[in-house]
Amino acid sequence: MSSQSSRPPSFLSQSPPAATPILKPALKTSRPSTPFNGTSNLPETESISPIFETTGGTDYFPRISTQTSGSGTVGVKTRYKSKVGFDTLQTQTDATLFSFTLQMKSEGYKRLRSTRCYLVAASADESGSHALDWVMESLAQEGDELIVFRGFDGDDMGDNQEDKKQEAQDLMHSVLEKNDENEPGRKISVIVEFVGGKITSSIERLIALYRPDFLVVGTRTRSVLQQWGAALGAPGMGSVSRYCVSRSPVPVIVV
Repeated sequence: MSSQSSRPPSFLSQSPPAATPILKPALKTSRPSTPFNGTSNLPETESISPIFETTGGTDYFPRISTQTSGSGTVGVKTRYKSKVGFDTLQTQTDATLFSFTLQMKSEGYKRLRSTRCYLVAASADESGSHALDWVMESLAQEGDELIVFRGFDGDDMGDNQEDKKQEAQDLMHSVLEKNDENEPGRKISVIVEFVGGKITSSIERLIALYRPDFLVVGTRTRSVLQQWGAALGAPGMGSVSRYCVSRSPVPVIVV
């Protein structure tokens, strides 16, 4: 691991703890109490078939009834199973509703009492990769759920729909490979969300949809954090951090 990736993370929360917690025990013994008005998690219905099927969706991410063949697209080992997936890249006329979702879970995966859900802002730059690496190496544990988000400009979609799908599949493959490399046999659930439109709005919607325990972002990201801060007319990491503390309904981990 590089010197950058070994840098300790910063924890941003609305009420700072009395003492600095040890990383994993602290993350495993508390759950945010902030109420949500969002929707519940995706259904746990399994599909052993490699076909990704759509469902009704939510007010935040409407899903159109289509089917997308997922046979062999992710290219992961057989100990992972596909679950429900969504594809609105071809059916939506509103660029802000373009989305492509892949969902995989380890063979025999079960939710545990200690299960935690992490939303990771995995932008395509170095900081997004750093955040994802840190989660897989230092945070994820048996039974956890990872929501890996990458945003893109829906107005620039054009004829690049298949490229976006392939990028999502490559990202899923990368996450599962990192899981096998860091802790072989660790059973996790992974959802990759590619969403078009404003990055900050997409993050807010995903928080309402999945109700994660933590939001994980990279300190050097320009495609996510800078836009987040610019939305408030406050450039710079300090301003972004203050925004996270004051506005995020879930604890934020900055790595």
